Amino acid sequence: MKTKRALVERLQSGWVRRLLGKEIWALTDQAVVSATNFLTGVMLARFMGLREFGVFTLAWMSVAFANSIQNSLIVAPMMSVGPKQEEGDRSLYFGAVVFQELVLVGVYFGLILAALKIGGVRFPHSELRQLAAPLAVSSFAYQLQDFIRRYFFATRRSHLALADDALSYLPQLALILLLHRAGLLNSASALWVMGGTSIVGLGVGWFWVERIEFRWGWVKSVTIRHWKLSRWLGASVLLQWTSSNLFVIAAPVYYGAAAAGVLKASQNMMGVANIWFLGLDNVVPAETARRFHEGGVHSMLAYSRSIVLKWGGVTLLYALFMAAAPGFWLRLLYGPQMVQYGYVLRLYALLYLIMFLGGPLRAGLQALEFTVPIFWSYLAMSAFAFAFAFPLAKWLGLSGSLLGILGAQILFQSIVGVSLFLKSRSIAKHEAPAS
Repeated sequence: MKTKRALVERLQSGWVRRLLGKEIWALTDQAVVSATNFLTGVMLARFMGLREFGVFTLAWMSVAFANSIQNSLIVAPMMSVGPKQEEGDRSLYFGAVVFQELVLVGVYFGLILAALKIGGVRFPHSELRQLAAPLAVSSFAYQLQDFIRRYFFATRRSHLALADDALSYLPQLALILLLHRAGLLNSASALWVMGGTSIVGLGVGWFWVERIEFRWGWVKSVTIRHWKLSRWLGASVLLQWTSSNLFVIAAPVYYGAAAAGVLKASQNMMGVANIWFLGLDNVVPAETARRFHEGGVHSMLAYSRSIVLKWGGVTLLYALFMAAAPGFWLRLLYGPQMVQYGYVLRLYALLYLIMFLGGPLRAGLQALEFTVPIFWSYLAMSAFAFAFAFPLAKWLGLSGSLLGILGAQILFQSIVGVSLFLKSRSIAKHEAPAS
């Protein structure tokens, strides 16, 4: 055990650690997760055919939506409140959070199982009944395993999250290949694979969880404290789905399905940035909260600035790399028919640069446990999308849709940024020593 710990510390203090900082484990973890998800999707689409893959995709969308609700109700508050706990309170705090998680995934399990069973009776020729058990189990296991990995990030043990995710994700590829060769691969068996590998990750990860205690008083107090943050974040998730998708939906209404294909292809080119976007989401909120708890507002803002300068710089370089020769990259991956849409890729490069700022800004507000501006920002984005998505697409085509998304993002970042500035300044005045 000591040898393993010494090896981890040596790696953390090496040149990679100095170059990338504490985010190296989170970024490596996200690279493993994203690469495995990408390869899994490719294999399922090729092996099962488009129709069966479509069934799987629709089923998995319910898991993804449930995970977004879990992130807003439990994970986001844990990442902001957990790092502030005193050493003697950690076991009680995380015990309360684990209790919340078990209740939530239990509700998900029951709802999914009941909905698909009832739907299978109502529509006897559908495939709902055979998907009920594997979808309910895979959702249950996936949510719990994802919670465990986020717990490791919240407790500054990112290397354990990487090890747990490697155990949970990488075996999927081999199992899917074996099922395909055996002629047994379909939506239900693919869901069983997802659930089974998540159970493995969950089982192993649980052995690495620190000692936790369950006390009703702590469950009640933590639930109340979390709710003050999560009630706005949960509503924000619903608004985010609307504001993010309406501009993309509007373009095909006027220009056909090809418009959606162009937008998706260009977005995929910039999607490489999601590796560090999502990786940073695993560590920045917790570290921001920790800096605020230990050093106050000035320490928190100094850390946020360092993230913006370092990883914003990385995002800028990648955006410039894509925007410098968009036609070349689109031709390379999608063929000559995409060359004419280089301007779309350039607009996406600008969009991702603006989107990056949202992560550190949201993390700052969550660290201050002041999340209502996030809700109002998404509400403003949704109102903007409903007002301008279809007119902009009709008048300006694909450029109009991208300009609309850019406008919505600028609106969001402005509201969140001003709110963080005002709240931080107010708290800093109380932190300053009396003259």
